[in-house]
Amino acid sequence: MRGNDYAQARKQYVEEVRRSFHQVQPDEYEEEPAAGTLSFFKVRFLIAVCIFAAFVLCDRTGSRFYNYTTKEVLSMLQQERFQTQLDAIREAWNTLAE
Repeated sequence: MRGNDYAQARKQYVEEVRRSFHQVQPDEYEEEPAAGTLSFFKVRFLIAVCIFAAFVLCDRTGSRFYNYTTKEVLSMLQQERFQTQLDAIREAWNTLAE
């Protein structure tokens, strides 16, 4: 009877192993890049909100930041000094995308 018990145990073991291969196991490493990207976006967004809040605070109080007033900062942003470089980058990107 020991041989019969061994055969039964072996058969049960093989069936359990076969069933384990049919179960889909979630990949533990699959979600990490997306989570990292999302957290990086959150950090960038938080920094942008802080910069905007500092800009509004300086505008309301009339204070200067690195010897620039908010009007000077706005005029520098409106000058579009880097427009030629941005156009070149857009053109290169469009060429690569085609």
